[in-house]
Amino acid sequence: MRGATIVRLLLAASLLLSGCGDDGAPVARSTPGASDPAAPAVEEEATSLPPGAQPGLDDLDGDGKPDPTCSTQDFGAGLTLRIPCEIPNPHEPAEGTTLVKDSLFRLPAYEANLDGISGALVTARDTGGAKVVIMIFNSDNLFATGADTLNESHTLDPLIALLNAKFAGAAVQVRGHTDATGTASANQALSERRAETVRAYLTGHGMQASGVTAVGLGSTRPLVEETNDAGRAFNRRVELAIRLP
Repeated sequence: MRGATIVRLLLAASLLLSGCGDDGAPVARSTPGASDPAAPAVEEEATSLPPGAQPGLDDLDGDGKPDPTCSTQDFGAGLTLRIPCEIPNPHEPAEGTTLVKDSLFRLPAYEANLDGISGALVTARDTGGAKVVIMIFNSDNLFATGADTLNESHTLDPLIALLNAKFAGAAVQVRGHTDATGTASANQALSERRAETVRAYLTGHGMQASGVTAVGLGSTRPLVEETNDAGRAFNRRVELAIRLP
């Protein structure tokens, strides 16, 4: 009797170890992510990025996925932006002009109603991930040649209306630029005065911003090559770098 009991115990242990119950039926085992509804779903593998790229924050090409950025670029006066690996909808410059290498104007367009405003909008992210929108408009529409006083046909009032409607509370940097005609020191001084004139008008006429500063960059940051009058005119401009909260 004792031998038979030992045999039965050994047989039961063998069945349990083989995954079967006493009646020979397989023991049910749950598989995470499959039959167990409480199990966490298996995470999808991350999309591979180009070498050195960072995950993107914006879907620029409309494919439903954020587009990665492959580099950063310093545009002067503290404006350092992340550059997408591929720019699906870059701005085209004025007819008869050619963008300089790594021009700010190549950045993706930002869509907004620019009625009454002679300018263009581009956008990117800064190194901290904040969205920055840059308004670029030709300073020939604001100032006479060599002058820093606004002319009567300036378009800053529609600009203020746009800023208050879409970017109220943003921090704004007014950036003055000249072409390369003349001396570097004269161009630098003129760009500073023009930027300050625009800053003063914006703040004095109801622009709603968390802060507005002004800086001049002279002719150091061209958008296009200055091989003709069209190129020089395109580079004479004022920019508003609008850093969204």
